[in-house]
Amino acid sequence: MKNKILVFMFVMVLSFFSIATFLLPDKTFSVVENRYLESRPKADVKSVLDGSFEEQFEKYAADQVVLKDTFVSIKSDVEFLAHKQGLNGVYFGKGERYVKVYDPNLRQYDENLQFIDDYVDFFKDKVPIAFLLAPNVQSVYEDCLPANVYMGDAEADFKRANDVFKDITFVNPTDILKEHKGEDIYFRTDHHWTMRGAYYAYTKLMNELGETPHDVDDYEVKTVSDSFYGSLYSKAPLSFVKPDKIEVYDYKKGTYRVTFEDSEVMHNLFASSKLSVKDQYTYFLDGNHQYVKIESLAGTGKKALVFKDSYSHSLLPFLANHYDEIDVVDLRYYHEDVKALTEEGDYDQVFMIYNLDFLTSDANFIWMDVKE
Repeated sequence: MKNKILVFMFVMVLSFFSIATFLLPDKTFSVVENRYLESRPKADVKSVLDGSFEEQFEKYAADQVVLKDTFVSIKSDVEFLAHKQGLNGVYFGKGERYVKVYDPNLRQYDENLQFIDDYVDFFKDKVPIAFLLAPNVQSVYEDCLPANVYMGDAEADFKRANDVFKDITFVNPTDILKEHKGEDIYFRTDHHWTMRGAYYAYTKLMNELGETPHDVDDYEVKTVSDSFYGSLYSKAPLSFVKPDKIEVYDYKKGTYRVTFEDSEVMHNLFASSKLSVKDQYTYFLDGNHQYVKIESLAGTGKKALVFKDSYSHSLLPFLANHYDEIDVVDLRYYHEDVKALTEEGDYDQVFMIYNLDFLTSDANFIWMDVKE
């Protein structure tokens, strides 16, 4: 009798989930997993006969199961409580801080340094060049990981870049960030620094260039979101982790025109509509674009070119107040003639703004090749 009751209960639970899954409206996006979910496949003779319909339907059913996000969080909690420190390429460290595994591709790193160095050698006598290399969070919060966790040698990799770019302005903001590590200078649930962290890096950059950075009092500092869960959280969505806040430094005298590659125009450095999407970091400069032109009323008469990854998005609003025009290029998407762009742009300054993890892994620096 007891076994019959257990079987009955199991069938009832299974029936509930099955019926609820197919009666409730389909979900299109999983906030916890940070990905779009499978939609209901359409059956036709060909897809049924070759088995592709059944395969797609299984994926659809798995994605649309009721309470799926809850189950994903529970799974992460169980693995964490079981002392599994690393999960899906991230670690959960002190202060409820996620840390992305730093595993550099040193062969790719050498290639990237060579491509950039060739560009520098070609243009360094024609236009000033500055390289700002942002550290990963574990280089600033050195005690955030358990003692037995070993990752790549970030300090040695910084030194390699410094040695290669000794003939230009090379900026390592690690020390100034450590001075302010008691503040929220990196997101806890995302791999980026906050705008506060970017501000300290900006002051270091300007000082290295012999320029005067704007004082923090020149900005209206305000919190625009208290519900940000970043990309690292999506890899290991622990249920007890609190969301991040997004703080913005809005220049009080700033007036801007931002033009994207598709000619769309935004009269602001921040895209407020992005605060309602999963990746709220795209609030800064509307996220990733292959090409962006930032025009301001800085009144300096100067023009700059910036090669960048997404770490620059929260730093560029500070640079925008020093240049009347900034052309921003992301080599992941911009595959035009970089040499011609630089030669014809009549720039007063070239910046390269990258995070160490990106510089040691991305394969798109080949587009910086200036060799004939």
